[in-house]
Amino acid sequence: MNRPLVSVVMPVYNAEKYLQSTIDSIINQDYPNLEIIVINDGSTDDSKKIILHNKEPRIKYFENTENSGIVKTRNRGLDEAKGEYIAVMDSDDIAFPERIKKQVDFLEKNPEYGMCGTYFQTIDGNDKLLKNVHFPSNDRDARSYLIVKNCFCHSTVMMRSKLAKELKYDTGYDVVEDYQLWYKLSRVSKIINLPVYTTYYRVHGNNISTTRNNHMFDMVNIINSQILDGLNINYSVEELNIHSNSLISNKSFFEEKQKLAELENWVLKLLSEIKKNKNNYNEFIVYKILAKKWIVLCNNTGNRKKIFFNKLISKHPFAYLGIIYKKIRENI
Repeated sequence: MNRPLVSVVMPVYNAEKYLQSTIDSIINQDYPNLEIIVINDGSTDDSKKIILHNKEPRIKYFENTENSGIVKTRNRGLDEAKGEYIAVMDSDDIAFPERIKKQVDFLEKNPEYGMCGTYFQTIDGNDKLLKNVHFPSNDRDARSYLIVKNCFCHSTVMMRSKLAKELKYDTGYDVVEDYQLWYKLSRVSKIINLPVYTTYYRVHGNNISTTRNNHMFDMVNIINSQILDGLNINYSVEELNIHSNSLISNKSFFEEKQKLAELENWVLKLLSEIKKNKNNYNEFIVYKILAKKWIVLCNNTGNRKKIFFNKLISKHPFAYLGIIYKKIRENI
């Protein structure tokens, strides 16, 4: 108990189906010096009953008087947390017993890091294992990945409490509030995914990220503008629109061949700007993500010749051919 206190913050809204399994996975951590901050955001199912049925003294229960939304609820959890570190836990995921200990050990030894995630495994609603997920496991690659895509699973993240409380989740960014916070953290500290599996992330039809795509696009468009500004890249409104639509593989936006041509030019411009700052960013990481998006868009819009005849290939020809081979095997 002489190790630093960890606050595990868990927002809950109508999560009765998986909630007890999630709570058990935190109670049974190998690392004992933790508090479990559970915030019930106006649930109308048996979530409250399930939480209060647990007689675990480390559980600290809080209740919003009405449904306040995920961002306000997460931020209330940050406010209530007393620990030196804050571990995020969503109410339908499962933490492996060694998760907290491994992350505390890393952050204690590496004070320059403000947060760390980990590798994770996805499961379905029946606990069936779906796949193993690896995200970048060093600071430079993780910050590079964040330029175009989120690379942290929320239920694997541990943050230094001081930073988390200062930065917080931004109001209005619900459904991508995590991506926004990781980006802000990356601007003031090092970030990393530890190359160990610590969490089962549950994929099912009720995931917020699978039910609010239109709203998510609006929010990501704003985040993209902030990221490009942070990179000191000049861009027009149309270039931002092209950039954001490409990242969500919006087929209808690129039905016109002219839009694909504009995307090709934009990608070359973006990669060129990133490469100028090679000490801080890995252009190759961004290239691979954008090349995959390009191939999918060319295929889905019927412009398959552009998969093989374009200006992107020359940037990293062997990598590009490898991506084509893999996408073809996946039926693109």
